[in-house]
Amino acid sequence: MKESIVQDVTYRIAAESLEPLGYRVVDVRKSEHGASVDFTIVIMTIGREVTIEDCATAHRVLYPRLSLAEGVRAVGLEVSTPGIQRVIRDIHEFNLFTTKRCRIYDSRVSAWVEGFIEACGDGHVVLSSARIDDTKELVESYALPYDHIQKAKLAYAWEDVPQCPTN
Repeated sequence: MKESIVQDVTYRIAAESLEPLGYRVVDVRKSEHGASVDFTIVIMTIGREVTIEDCATAHRVLYPRLSLAEGVRAVGLEVSTPGIQRVIRDIHEFNLFTTKRCRIYDSRVSAWVEGFIEACGDGHVVLSSARIDDTKELVESYALPYDHIQKAKLAYAWEDVPQCPTN
């Protein structure tokens, strides 16, 4: 797994434009089609879920900036949320999703490890309350070097959702 998205020009434009408004850029994708270019920007907020209004605000802020950056090319822009089972594509996402449940395929043990992202940096991510697939053992703290992450994704569990009080 690499940390390359933060060097991307589109990422920098989006981050510089949206972070002052309280949004974090998770991912950017650019698809070029001759005289046009399409962008997909994934955003999140800290402390609450992203709403449709958030996506609309981000779209209104980013569209003119990306249009200027592309000059005469036609620009298409989609702004979305990370979703509940997002595939993690870049190391920088582990910082964004700290405290979230995730599943990581660890090539050292050839198995999925599921836990909560506790910390990341210094070449590894640390999961708390981690379980290795097909075992009942709960590991309090599981350090996984980036070099041994084959795949990673957010994991959704109903148990993690605060329940509504019943009458």
